[in-house]
Amino acid sequence: MNLLGGTDLPLFWNLWMCVIGFGSLTLCALLLFSCQAWSQRNASDPEGDGPPEEHHINDVRQPDMPLPRLWSLLFLITLLTALSKLLGTG
Repeated sequence: MNLLGGTDLPLFWNLWMCVIGFGSLTLCALLLFSCQAWSQRNASDPEGDGPPEEHHINDVRQPDMPLPRLWSLLFLITLLTALSKLLGTG
């Protein structure tokens, strides 16, 4: 469904929905790429224990681990699918 065509809404509401849609997709893409950049910056741990930044919950050590590669790929595929639906090409 193309947001700018095939609806009986005024032009303002069509544009507003496009701004909200593109804005949320942009923020999600920024979140994904910032997580990827963070994980590559902290990839110097050969043992796999995680980066030195950690926090404790109920006295249990919780290392900050990067997002799994499969989750990143699925998130990127979801973003691209949403963008193609928003543009009306999918």
